[in-house]
Amino acid sequence: MKALFAQNQLDTQRPLVTESVKRAVVSAARDTWEVYFSRLFPATGSVGTGVQLLAVSHVGIKLLRMVKSGQEAGGQLRVLRAYSFADILFVTMPSQNMLEFNLASEKVILFSARAHQVKTLVDDFILELKKDSDYVVAVRNFLPEDPALLAFHKGDIIHLQPLEPPRVGYSAGCVVRKKVVYLEELRRRGPDFGWRFGTIHGRVGHFPSELVQPAAAPDFLQLPAEPGRGRAAAVAAAVASAAAAQEVGRRREGPPVRARSADHGEDALALPPYTMLEFAQKYFRDPQRRPQDGLRLKSKEARESRTLEDMLCFTKTPLQESLIELSDNSLNKMATDMFLAVMRFMGDAPLKGQSDLDVLCNLLKLCGDHEVMRDECYCQVVKQITDNTSSKQDSCQRGWRLLYIVTAYHSCSEVLHPHLTRFLHDVSRTPGLPFQGIAKACEQNLQKTLRFGGRLELPSSIELRAMLAGRSSKRQLFLLPGGLERHLKIKTCTVALDVVEEICAEMALTRPEAFSEYVIFVVTNHGQHVCPLSRRAYILDVASEMEQVDGGYMLWFRRVLWDQPLKFENELYVTMHYNQVLPDYLKGLFSSVPASQPSEQLLQQVSKLASLQHRAKDHFYLPSVREVQEYIPAQLYRTTVGSTWLNLVSQHRQQTQALSPHQARAQFLGLLSALPMFGSSFFFIQSCSNIAVPAPCILAVNHNGLNFLSTETHELMVKFPLKEIQSTRTQRPTANSSYPYVEIALGDVAAQHTLQLQLEQVRAGQVLGGHGLSLSPAGTGTVSCGGRARGEPAQCP
Repeated sequence: MKALFAQNQLDTQRPLVTESVKRAVVSAARDTWEVYFSRLFPATGSVGTGVQLLAVSHVGIKLLRMVKSGQEAGGQLRVLRAYSFADILFVTMPSQNMLEFNLASEKVILFSARAHQVKTLVDDFILELKKDSDYVVAVRNFLPEDPALLAFHKGDIIHLQPLEPPRVGYSAGCVVRKKVVYLEELRRRGPDFGWRFGTIHGRVGHFPSELVQPAAAPDFLQLPAEPGRGRAAAVAAAVASAAAAQEVGRRREGPPVRARSADHGEDALALPPYTMLEFAQKYFRDPQRRPQDGLRLKSKEARESRTLEDMLCFTKTPLQESLIELSDNSLNKMATDMFLAVMRFMGDAPLKGQSDLDVLCNLLKLCGDHEVMRDECYCQVVKQITDNTSSKQDSCQRGWRLLYIVTAYHSCSEVLHPHLTRFLHDVSRTPGLPFQGIAKACEQNLQKTLRFGGRLELPSSIELRAMLAGRSSKRQLFLLPGGLERHLKIKTCTVALDVVEEICAEMALTRPEAFSEYVIFVVTNHGQHVCPLSRRAYILDVASEMEQVDGGYMLWFRRVLWDQPLKFENELYVTMHYNQVLPDYLKGLFSSVPASQPSEQLLQQVSKLASLQHRAKDHFYLPSVREVQEYIPAQLYRTTVGSTWLNLVSQHRQQTQALSPHQARAQFLGLLSALPMFGSSFFFIQSCSNIAVPAPCILAVNHNGLNFLSTETHELMVKFPLKEIQSTRTQRPTANSSYPYVEIALGDVAAQHTLQLQLEQVRAGQVLGGHGLSLSPAGTGTVSCGGRARGEPAQCP
C-alpha cells in the first residue's frame, strides 16, 4: 500500500483525483489487509485456542486474536485460522450462543452472544456464492463398483457437466412397476431425473443427486506468500494461474485444442485431454528459448533439438532452468538444485559425500517449505522416468521409487492433478508397459495425500532401504480388548482410519457411522499415557515418532462411543466388546450397590451374568466358590455368603450349558446393556474444584454427559449434560502436583464457570474428545504425542 501511495504521489493532504487510482487503492486494501473489509463479532473457541473475535467478509471467515505490539499501544489483530466460503458446507446453531461451522473435513465450534447475526450473514454470503454455481459438494461417500459412475468421498467438490444425450435414434428409459418410463419425460418433472453428471480430478461420470448439495465455486488461487516475496510474485511463480483455474473448472464440451503460434501451422493437432504433454504445452517454458536470456532460437537445428516432447523426456545433463515458467530467480535456482537432487537419487549424478537418505530428505523438505515447487518436483521426476536411457540399470526403477515416496508426502496442485493422474493411470493400465504395479501404488498414494495431507515424519534409513528394495509395507501389531492381537499390513500411506475400517470390516461393520465410534490409541510409559490418534494420522509416522520416545509403545483399538446398537452375529465383534466391558462390570461400575440386602431380582441377574461368564470360558463343570467370587463384583459379593452365590449360579447352569461360548458372551452383553451406566468410560477423580462434587469420586462419561459417582456405592451424585460443556483442556502433572488434571468449561458464554478435575492417570481426554468435546493444547504443559495430522497441533489427553 505504501508503494502504491508513493507511486501515485498520494498523502493525507492530496486528494485522489482519478477513479482508477481510487479503485487501485481499494483493491490493494482488500487483497493485502486481511480483516479490513470484514465485520467483527466477539467470539470464543475452545479453551487454549485464544480465539477472541470472528471476522466475516466476502471471502470467508477468520478466527482472530488481539496480540500486543511494541509499536502500537492497543495491539493488533492476528489471524489464527482462515476458511473460505468454498470450505464451509453449512452453519448450524446447536444452542443459542453456539455456532457449528461444518467444513469438508472438520467442524469448527465457536461461541458468541451474536451467533444469530453471524449465522445470518454467513448464510447470505454462501447463498449468494452458490447462485448459478456449477459446483456441488458431496455430503456422503459414493464408491460404486460401476466404472461409468463417478466415485467420490464426503467433502469432495464436483464440477457439474451437461448430461450426455442418448445416441441418435435411441431413447433412454427404465422399467418402473412393470411399465416403461422414458427419461426424456422425467426430465420435464425434475432436474436431470435424480442423477447428475460431473467431473472431479479428471474423472467424469454420473452420480445420485441426493448425495450432493450446491457449493460455491472453489478458489484455486489461495496461495501462501513466500517469505521475502510479494503476493504478486507468489501468484506469478505458481502454476495455478487464473487461466489454469479456468482450465480445471471448464466444461468438457470437446477436446482441448493445442495452442498455435507462429512456428506452428493452422493444422496443428489437438492433444488428448489431461496428458502431461498438454500440461507442458500450457505451463512449461517456451522450448524455443535459450536459457536465461529468453531469446528465441533461430536456427532450424536448434528448434528441432528442443521441443516440448524433449522437455518431458529423460536427460543426462542437469537443467539450467526450471521446467515450469517461474518468474522468480530464487525459485528458478531452487528448481535446478532440485533436479540435481533427483539425478543423484536416481544414480545419474554423483552423491558427493551425501547418502540417499540425505538427498531424499533435502528434496522432501524443499517441497514442504515451498509449496509452489511441488509441481516442479513432480514434473522433473516424470521427465526422468519417461523414455529413460540412463547407463545406470536401476535409474528408472529408482526414479519410480522416488515418485512413490513424493506422492506419499506432498500433493500436487489442482491444476497438475488430472494430468499426473492420467499419466499414472495410463502406465498402470497399458498392457506390456513396465512399472505398472508401482504406478498404481503412486496413484493411490496421491489420492491419499490429497485426502489426508501427506506424511509428516521423514523416512528412516530402514524404511528407505525397504522401499528401495520394493518392500512398501510392514506388519504392525494392534491390541484389542482382552489381549486379542491383530497384525495388520501397514503401507506407506496407511492412516488410522484405514486401520479402524479394516478391523471394523472384520467385525462385519461397514457403515461410516459405526467407524466413528472406534479409535486407535497410542500407549506409552507402561500404559500410563494413553493418547487417541487422529483419524488422519499416518501409522508409520506414529511408529517412527514413538520409537524415538518409547520403544515399548503399543497401539490399542477401543470403542469410545456407544450410539449404534449392539450386534451379536459376528464372533470377533462380540468377543471384543465382551472383553472391553467385563473389567468395568467386575468393578461394579455399571450400577449402584444397594445399601441393604440385594433384592431377589438383582441376585438372579448377577448370578446369571456369573454363569454366562463361566460358559464364555468354554467350561461345562460347576464353578467353585472361588471362581464364582471372580465372576461377581466385589461390593455385591460381600452382601451374601459364598455358598448362597454358588447355589444361585448353579440354578442357571442348565440354561447356559446349552449355549456356545460365543452365545454366552452375546447374552452377557445383552443383559449388561440394560444397566444404567453401560456405554460409559470411567475415570477415578482425586479432587475437584467444585464443592458440589465430593471427591474422591468416579467420573462416568457417556452420551448423557458427565456423571460423578460415589466411590463406595457407585450412586449418581452430580450430573452435567453434554450441552452445558463448552470446552475441555488437559494438563500434565506439574511440580506442585503428581496428578494430571482436566479443566472443563461449563455453562454458556454469558455465565461460564470452570470445573477442574485431578485424575489418577493421563487418560481422561480419550473419551471426552470422542463425545464431541473439543480438546485444546494447554501450552507448554500439554502432553505431546504422535499421530497428529498435517496442520493439527500436537496434543494428547
